[in-house]
Formats: sequence, structure tokens, C-alpha cells
Amino acid sequence: MSPKNKSYEYTYAFIIGFLIAFITIVYKYFNFGILDLNFESFRFLKPALILNETNSFIHFRAFDRLPIYPFTIFLILKFFGATNYFAIVFFQSILNGLILAVLIAAKNLFTNKYFWISILLLAFNINFFWSSSIILPDILNVFFISCAIYFFLKFLIKKKSINLIVIGSFFFGLSFLTKSSGILLPIFLFFFIVIFSIFRKKYKLSKILIFSILPIIVITLLSSPLYFFNYKKSGEIILTYERGDHLLYWVYPCIVKKWGCGARDQNALKKAKHLSETEIKKHLGTGYNYKYPYLFEFKNNKLKYIKSLPYDENYFENKALKLKINKEIFFNLLKEVDKTQILTSYIGSVSKMLFHTSIIGIFEFHNVSYTELKSIIMYKNNDITIPGIIWLLSQILVIFLRLLQLYSCTSIFHKKKEKNFWPIIFLLFILLPFLISTVGIGNPRYRIPIEPVLFLLTIIGIKNLEKKIKKKLK
Repeated sequence: MSPKNKSYEYTYAFIIGFLIAFITIVYKYFNFGILDLNFESFRFLKPALILNETNSFIHFRAFDRLPIYPFTIFLILKFFGATNYFAIVFFQSILNGLILAVLIAAKNLFTNKYFWISILLLAFNINFFWSSSIILPDILNVFFISCAIYFFLKFLIKKKSINLIVIGSFFFGLSFLTKSSGILLPIFLFFFIVIFSIFRKKYKLSKILIFSILPIIVITLLSSPLYFFNYKKSGEIILTYERGDHLLYWVYPCIVKKWGCGARDQNALKKAKHLSETEIKKHLGTGYNYKYPYLFEFKNNKLKYIKSLPYDENYFENKALKLKINKEIFFNLLKEVDKTQILTSYIGSVSKMLFHTSIIGIFEFHNVSYTELKSIIMYKNNDITIPGIIWLLSQILVIFLRLLQLYSCTSIFHKKKEKNFWPIIFLLFILLPFLISTVGIGNPRYRIPIEPVLFLLTIIGIKNLEKKIKKKLK
């Protein structure tokens, strides 16, 4: 039985989402501490601490993190103390509650049914509540994506207002500046709106052009200060200097592995680093030592800013050159990789990203390896463990949900066009850029940005399945 009205639904969703994330945070706080050294939390804390100490945007940008998440951390630490990491994850538990409320609102655009099923699917989504306990931009990114999806779906299903596209694009823009995994999203949004407008045959060409280019305009306007800053400092029109390192040190060592990552191929990683160091020394001299010009101290599980160091006036130009060198090395190495290997690596990485249960991460956090979990399927009595059983059940559930989501997508091929035809197409256009950007690297954490899409496809699948069963029973 659902709550009496929608405002109660959203309130319940927020409270449940917040409480589950908060309980996770409290559990980790008392058993492991908030700061997880296995992740890249330092890389987001450092620019926030620098901004807190220097009040300088130039120093803030020296770490080259996309700005939204470090700036959010800066605001939290400014109010609650420079080492109050609990305040950061507490804020993220609030975000988790808001994500549930927004996605319940998005679900209600399709159907007012299945409230408690939706709550179960969302509240116990490990990628949501577990990510809330880690100082990383994932949960903030999902919040922005969820809001954007809601406004675009409202445009498609309820009200064809240009304002909804603008608001949705604004949230996609914030996501664009939070994590670079959705870098292809503006292009896919452009093509979706073009296709939608042409097939609807209700708009003049001028209106189609305005509609389709709106997301690109809004996202570009939001990110233009960052493009301008990077151009002014380095002479290159780029969003982030990280792309070269990501391609060379992460994508390449994963592409050479038959079914992608997993863990990077260490020999390939060493080769990539050696080639990069050699080329950089050719261009910048043997004395060049790339490092951030700041001193920090990590003591008693607290990261403290010590001081800023003088850095070369060509600091940003050198970073841009390093990006360019690493990109060139990556594409040269890619030419050496067999095309079949690239394909199998991509298939493997996407499969791992979509089909591996996120509970693996929780068990690894508790020193239970993936190999140990998988031992249950070997049917050896001495290998059957409670973690293995939990992993297997969770894995079966993930596969079942993927089948349900696939079933929801098949409805677009029905002769009688379904009213959810365009919303489903839209959700697929949001899904695709994230699937493309995972090339080579496949793990459940890379699935986090598309969890809102997968949830909504699940609800559509349940709705269609129920309708089909009722027809057969008549």
C-alpha cells in the first residue's frame, strides 16, 4: 500500500534514503574511519583545502579536478571545520535521500504504482548508499543526473515546455563539471532532440534547431569559465588536463587485457609510464619534475594543508603539453593493439560494468576477495560460505533486473507504438555515452551514473510485464 499522496511518498523516500546512507556512514565511522585511503579522496580534498587556505581560484585549479565537487567540499569544510570529514559524508547521505525522492518523482511520470518496490530497488542499491559513505563525486554526480532526467522526462511525458529542457540541461551541465564520464552526453542529447522533433512532425525547422542546440548551449555556458581559464593559462581549449593520464595509465592497461579491467595490466602500465617519462624529458628537459606545488601532512587520519610552494610560470602550459604527449602515446599504442582485442576488451568491460553486483566492493572492503566469493559456484562443500551465498544471490538479482530492463526496451518495437516510446529512447540515449566511456575499464562503480536510467527501465519493465500477464489471464 502506497502513501496517501505524493508529498508523503517523496518524504518517505527522502527519509529512508537518508537513514540507510547515514547508518552506513556511522558503521564505517566506528569500524574503519571516514577517510578511505583505497580511493582518490585526497585528490578532491586537497584543492578544497587549498581554496580554504589561500582563497585563490588559481591555486584551486592547480590540482585540475573538475570544480563542482571540490568546491562543494570547500563550502562544507568552511562551515564545519577543515578536517571534519564526517560533515562531507553526512551531506552525501542527505543527497542520497534527495536522489530517492527525485527518482520516485520520475517514476510517477510513468506510473503511480510500485512505490514500495521502487523504494526497495533504490534504498538498497549498493551503488547509492555505499557511495554516499566515500569522499568521491559519484553521489553528487548521480543527484545532478537524476534531476536532469526528471525534467527531460517531464518534457516528454507531461508538458512540452522549453523551460524544462533548459532546467534539465542545467543539471546535466552541473554533472558535466562534476565528473568527466558523461563527456559525450551533450552530443547524444543534441541528436535525441533532433530525432524526437523530426519524428513528432509538430515543429518547424527553426524550432527544431533551437530545441536541439539548447543542451549544448546551456552546458557550454556553464563550463565556459573553466574552458576560458584553461585557455588563458595554457593556450589550450580544454575542460580538464586529466584526459591524457586517464587514457594512457588507465584505458590502455585495461584494453590490452582480454576482457578488460578488473585490475590493470602492470606490464602495460610500466611501458606507458616509461614512454611518457621519456617523451616529457625530450620536450621539457631531464630536470623537469612534475609535481603539485603544495605541501600537505597526513597525520592521525587527517589531511592538513601546510603551505604553497613557488611554481614555474609555465606550470599550466606544461600540464597541457603533458596531456598532449600522453594522448599521442596512447593512440600510437592503440594502433599496435589487435582490433579483435579492443573489441573483446570493450565487451568484457561493459559486461562487468552492467552485470557484476556492487556487493563485491563491500566484501573487498572487509578483506573478502572476489575469488573467495566466486568459489561457491565450484560446488565444493568446503568453499560454501555466507559471503559467497550472499554474493551469488545478489548476482542472480542483478542479472534478473538486467533482463527486466531489456524487456522494457523491447516495447519500442511493438507495432502499436507505446506511449513510453520516446521516454525509453531518451533513457537509452542517456545510457549510451556512459557505456562508450567505460571502454576497457569495467567494474560496478562505473555503473553509478546510469543507475537512475536502469531503475526507470526496471519500473517500465515491471509495468509492461504486469500488463502482459493480465492480458493472458483474461
